[in-house]
Amino acid sequence: MPGRALAATVQTLLLLVVVIGLVMLPIVLALPDPRGAVAMFLFGPLADLRHLGNIIEIATPLMFTGLAVALMFRAGMFNLGAEGSFFLGAVFATFAALRLPLPDWAMAPGAVLFGACAGALVCLIPGVLRARFGASELVSSLMLNYAALFLGLYVVNYVLRDSDAGAMLSYRLPAAARLARILPGTRVHEGVLAALGACVLGAVYLFGTRAGYEARVVGANPGFARHLGIRITVVAATVQALGGFIAAAGGAVELQGMYLRFSWQGLPGQGWNGLVVAILAGNNPLLVPPAALALAWLQVGGDLLARNYEVPAEVVGLVQALVILVATATALRRAFRPQRLWAFRSTGRERRDVA
Repeated sequence: MPGRALAATVQTLLLLVVVIGLVMLPIVLALPDPRGAVAMFLFGPLADLRHLGNIIEIATPLMFTGLAVALMFRAGMFNLGAEGSFFLGAVFATFAALRLPLPDWAMAPGAVLFGACAGALVCLIPGVLRARFGASELVSSLMLNYAALFLGLYVVNYVLRDSDAGAMLSYRLPAAARLARILPGTRVHEGVLAALGACVLGAVYLFGTRAGYEARVVGANPGFARHLGIRITVVAATVQALGGFIAAAGGAVELQGMYLRFSWQGLPGQGWNGLVVAILAGNNPLLVPPAALALAWLQVGGDLLARNYEVPAEVVGLVQALVILVATATALRRAFRPQRLWAFRSTGRERRDVA
């Protein structure tokens, strides 16, 4: 595990603890039972199996989107299309489960695969536009998120809609398409195992394969990558397509594990939360699961505090917004600081730290 990524993650987490403490301290002190409120916020999510299950349920889609964003950012691609990929992945997984003639044994994995391939286009298109026309993937991916939203709503409304539901809902998913629950008393499903496996495979890809090394070199120093003969445009498009595939698979897994039918009326926000997870993880796939669990813990603890101590729900939103601001500011500070280049060897070959 690269030491710099771990150190950056620890530094960011410590800063978040200080900021959250400064915001929450006056609010907690104004409550009748400050000690109980702090205990509820910090340890309430672990008080029983149901709350622990809530943490895992929230963290599961964040692992997918956090991993997707981490891989794209590690390659120097500021692609924000994970949100649209996540949404379309769920839409087309529903389409596959309801419309494709899949046998029962292949319905769940087949729907995930179909949704992932369809949703990958949301991140692939900005990569192609950058490679072909030099267009900013930041702008094009933001625009495509909303194109993905309206395309998905069109498919649900005109192809998958249950006319007897009384709202814009799809038909119920077949039982064979749903992911099994693995922790009794909770809604934790098989998707968490897939998310953890994806993070491990993402680390193997990034740190153990030539393609991953090329992606890291491109992200760290495009000029040096070009000097080595690495095809930057191919690497950029490939990594963004891979990121879109992972994010879309997360949408499919979330739908098939948590819902009986497709019911989203807007973008669910998991792609934006995945951006925070990737920043907290230092764009390291192995640190994505603990970062996702930490963000989920914060959300569950804030919800418990709001319900049990009459703390306004806006306070929880404020804390989450501060997490986003601090994490983003820390990432920007690291991104724009002077880069450290290693000296030239006597052979004239440049060597840069891309770990």
